Amino acid sequence: MSERETKDIQILFLKTRSQPHEQYNEFFASNPLDDAVFKPLFIPVLKHHHVNLDSLKTHLITKFDSADPDSYGGLLITSQRTVEALSSIIPALPPTTLQNLFANTKVWVVGPATGSALIGLGFTASNVLGQNSGNGEALANLILESYGSRPKPLLFLAGETRRDVIPKTLSTAPKGRNIVVETLTVYETIVDKGFEAKFEEVIDETKDRTRWIVLFSPAGADIAVGVLTKHLTTLSSGSYLAVIGPTTEKHLVDKLSRKPDIVAEKPTPQSLWDGIREFTQRGRVKRDDVTIEND
Repeated sequence: MSERETKDIQILFLKTRSQPHEQYNEFFASNPLDDAVFKPLFIPVLKHHHVNLDSLKTHLITKFDSADPDSYGGLLITSQRTVEALSSIIPALPPTTLQNLFANTKVWVVGPATGSALIGLGFTASNVLGQNSGNGEALANLILESYGSRPKPLLFLAGETRRDVIPKTLSTAPKGRNIVVETLTVYETIVDKGFEAKFEEVIDETKDRTRWIVLFSPAGADIAVGVLTKHLTTLSSGSYLAVIGPTTEKHLVDKLSRKPDIVAEKPTPQSLWDGIREFTQRGRVKRDDVTIEND
């Protein structure tokens, strides 16, 4: 038996579990933290349903011919929900369209998870670009640097609630470098009616354990604030808050008047894990310092 007892860390991801693979579950379940093992749990905050799939199908069939000067120059895809919408119509596309789409279409993405999902769908890996950009502004700047002169428009597949950083940055660039972005909404988001009750139940079940609560979006933070506010005193002991990105951080501070314990630098499991590990090590150093002083 080892000298140090293995502990469980409950990590509550306030998001719908992605299908067929959930990168946060796979990463945290297989990457313990020193003497502690993560126990991932997903609590859906929002539900998504696909829209405008007929329009998406038409666009893909008619507007992605590289020989056509009026075609799109590529796709902008910044979420796995968009990939799921795209994958739902893949079986309905003609074989020649599908072959051309996968082999020749450049797809610009924000994070590696979305990039991996697209490659898994069939897109050529070398055509999936921007996976390490980290946020919309950085991706837009990367596109401007590498897209070339006299660029064709890009088709942005997105949800109905989105930030317009990418389209604005691209369209307002200096003349000759600016890029037209046309947006097609392919999914809509609604609040999961069972979220609050499920979140309350899990908060109660894990009240005596170390736990991390991870928020992924401003919308998710808005919805979670009611439960977090109610349990703020409880959450101050043994519970920690993590957010993905500075925009969600600002939302949490504005709504809850509490800074998260960590902000993941990139929307990746590795970045979140690194933040938790660094936070934990800082806490241990402080405890060790206190012990030394008391000796």
